Amino acid sequence: MSIAVAVGEVPPRHRLLKILGVTFGIAVTIGQIIGSGILRSPSIIASEVQGVGLIIGLWILGAIQVSLAANLNAELGTALPRTGGEYNYVRRAMGDVFGLLVGWTCWLANMAGAAAASVSFAEFLPLLIPAAGAHKIAAALALQLALYAANIAGLREGRAVQELTSFVKAAMLFSFILVAVLLVAPTEPRSVLSSPAVFKWANIILAYQLIMGAYAGWSTPLSFAGENADPGRTLPRAMFGGIALTAFLYIGVNWALLHALSPAGVAASSLPFSAVLSHFGGHIPATLFALTALITVASCSNACIMTAPRVLFALASDRLLPRAFVRVNAGGSPTICYLMTAVLTLGLAATGAFGLVFGLIGTLNAASGFLVDISYWVLRRKEPDLPRPYRAVGYPVLPAIPVLVDGTLVVLFTTANYTGGLVAVGLALLCIPFALIAHRARKLQGVAPVA
Repeated sequence: MSIAVAVGEVPPRHRLLKILGVTFGIAVTIGQIIGSGILRSPSIIASEVQGVGLIIGLWILGAIQVSLAANLNAELGTALPRTGGEYNYVRRAMGDVFGLLVGWTCWLANMAGAAAASVSFAEFLPLLIPAAGAHKIAAALALQLALYAANIAGLREGRAVQELTSFVKAAMLFSFILVAVLLVAPTEPRSVLSSPAVFKWANIILAYQLIMGAYAGWSTPLSFAGENADPGRTLPRAMFGGIALTAFLYIGVNWALLHALSPAGVAASSLPFSAVLSHFGGHIPATLFALTALITVASCSNACIMTAPRVLFALASDRLLPRAFVRVNAGGSPTICYLMTAVLTLGLAATGAFGLVFGLIGTLNAASGFLVDISYWVLRRKEPDLPRPYRAVGYPVLPAIPVLVDGTLVVLFTTANYTGGLVAVGLALLCIPFALIAHRARKLQGVAPVA
């Protein structure tokens, strides 16, 4: 992995270190995607969809959908390789108002994700240390403080934590697949393609919503594009590699669970992983499950903690936040952005209010994805000569599919959740005065955005 800033060299002030590559990109992708959802969602999905082939097919379909979206986003990320991810593309194509809407949504989603993952860590910890059950809030806050300390120290420290936890998590999930398939006799000796002839579309849609939620976070490498040594080459490889590895683990884990327990058995257990490992008896399986769960959610929390401050950094770079937010320490971390994010995620974890945040950003996330899709086509038309190291495969047919899918989801989510739709409209309106103030300030000062 090439390093743009030599060891021992003092990096320039207000500049991020360009030291990231494919390995980190894959690590942060699986770190962000694979969280407590894969530990709990299989039982809910199996209760909605009673068929092995159908369940596995939905997980494969989810991987295909996010791959099509990544195809479009990879072109945007390599054409505009700036820290902050999707915000940059929407602002470039559609202006400050829509850029702010996407930026705030990404920041809120990552904050809520970090808080939720730390609380999940505290809930799983008593499986390993029973005495921790009486101190769950303290455990959640302690995890966050440790992760924030590592990341504020520098990008290298945050990268090391992410790569270690992500690849250990992947290895443990792969080991579970092997154990469940090779050592546990199938509950029902049936073909993996077998499915009941009757099913309800409403159940399939609910199951697919959970699956798409489990795949959320596939675009995380884009948030670190400005710190990538060679974004034109490594960003597409990181995203597609992370999606492929995650899909392999998700499909393998679900196949292993269905093989060992049957759909009815998976549906009957809130923690099907634990039910499979209980076949072996003793304390070792329970300990291994606890370790896997703890590493899984800690890795997810760290990915969210690394991503959220970089959205604030991007906003500040474009003068949509005070200039102080672009301060970067000697380790390459945007210190003020980390501190502001830390205060709020610690507060969310202590109060449990992240559940409210999650409820409000459901429609906003769908709207943000749709705005990114639209931005792709706007930039293709408005800036045809923009350098594009990676061009979306199958243009124009394949890049059109995410637009249709995400547009449909926005309509469905808005009609199903009028509150979320009103919140989306309200936040968009609130962005207007901020955008006007920032535009006027840039015009008066004549300051270009920070690289």
